[in-house]
Amino acid sequence: MLVIGIGVLVIAAGGSVAVVASAGSSTPLPATTTVTRSNLAETVSASGNVVSGTTSELAMPGVGGIVTKVWVTTGQSVSQGDSLVTVDDTAARQQLDAAQAGLAAAEAALATANQGRTSAEKTADNAAIAVAQQNLTNAERALSGAEARRKQVVAQQAELVAAAAATLSALEDSLAADRTTLADLQAELAATTDPTEVANLTADITEVQSRMAATQAAIPGAQANLAAAKRTRDTAVLEADQAVTAQQGTRDAAAKALAQQKAAAAVAQQGPRDGTVAAAAAQVDAARVAVDQAETAVANTVLRAPFDGVISTVSAVVGQPSTGSASTTGGSHSGLVTLVDSSSLSVEAMIAEADATSVELGQTATVELPASAETFNGTVVSIDPASTVIDNVVLYKAVISLPVDADSIRTGQTATVTITTRTATGVLSLPSSAIGTTDGAAWVLLVSGASRTQVAVTTGLVTTTRVEVLTGVAEGDVVQLDATQTSKAKR
Repeated sequence: MLVIGIGVLVIAAGGSVAVVASAGSSTPLPATTTVTRSNLAETVSASGNVVSGTTSELAMPGVGGIVTKVWVTTGQSVSQGDSLVTVDDTAARQQLDAAQAGLAAAEAALATANQGRTSAEKTADNAAIAVAQQNLTNAERALSGAEARRKQVVAQQAELVAAAAATLSALEDSLAADRTTLADLQAELAATTDPTEVANLTADITEVQSRMAATQAAIPGAQANLAAAKRTRDTAVLEADQAVTAQQGTRDAAAKALAQQKAAAAVAQQGPRDGTVAAAAAQVDAARVAVDQAETAVANTVLRAPFDGVISTVSAVVGQPSTGSASTTGGSHSGLVTLVDSSSLSVEAMIAEADATSVELGQTATVELPASAETFNGTVVSIDPASTVIDNVVLYKAVISLPVDADSIRTGQTATVTITTRTATGVLSLPSSAIGTTDGAAWVLLVSGASRTQVAVTTGLVTTTRVEVLTGVAEGDVVQLDATQTSKAKR
């Protein structure tokens, strides 16, 4: 046992300690502290970023079309069902009109099959067929016009692109020819000493160089004109193709309506027979399905929010085409609008390899957001079993949940996470500085009167400032605050 005589201690009420010098000594005594019971918490700290549980890249649910309206902006909060983007619905509504007309005709045919047709009704049937035939004729004429306009657009745009390409080619050819001429003139100049010929050649060279400079200056503009002509061609051809597609849909719907009208009239002529009635009823069912499909197509011209959230990015541009496709979640595919579910935010933090084994699911954590000076409580909800190596450092990703009502939190924010890995309640503890170690064995300097006695202790939970003491001391014992500070040691 090591006993260290140092001086006289005065211990005040409440456990505070005053240190005075011993008689005849001018050296102050080391500070002391008292063994107390404390609530300790062992923590692991890490940094990370706020992420969303659900991030959806949204595209049109239908076939798409030309964007006519963008309803949202970046950062805007939306509710489930809110309109985000609208595309041209002309063709879809035309198909709906045709489907509704077909349903009306099928229902009329069913009524006729049930009761037979009068001569006035037969006249009406013929008139309806004539109208349907005229609608088909008009639709075919409109389709022919759209196809003709497409050919015209393709031809016109091809001419514009060819003209721009020819201009660029002419400039490049001119520049190449001038380079050859310049080389020839310079060779002639190098080969002659005649003053007059030298002057003439020098003037010719200057003229060619000036012409080359002008040509070189014009080439970037010609290149830009060619690129612009190609972009204009692509957009014009796309719009013409879409116009043809829309008219084809209208033509097909008109042809279907005519066929249904003729079928309805034919059924009506047969009288109320069981087979005829059943066939007419089937026509009604098919027509209703067609109406439902057409209504869905109209509804699909509007992109709506699938859940409450915040708009992260908006790529849709009015006047530009939109390609219809299903939405993707959590991927890297681009869409018209990116929607983030702000109700399921969490923090992805990278845990050091040495700390990872102490982090477990369900542990509580404190999340600090330096940018907004806010602090939230969270819970560890997942830990990656596989490591991630960053700059040759082995790390493990942990996900900490955040409260759903924290509206001020934004995805991407930097966060500092403190995870509580172990706790101890009402245990004996000392400041970390009071614990000394020798060859891995812990000890303290127990104060007894005017001396210090080195006592072996067993430690438990360790925090950033205090250490749990399992054995070796009792509550109320006084020990030296700095275990490394000794003087006048004696055995």
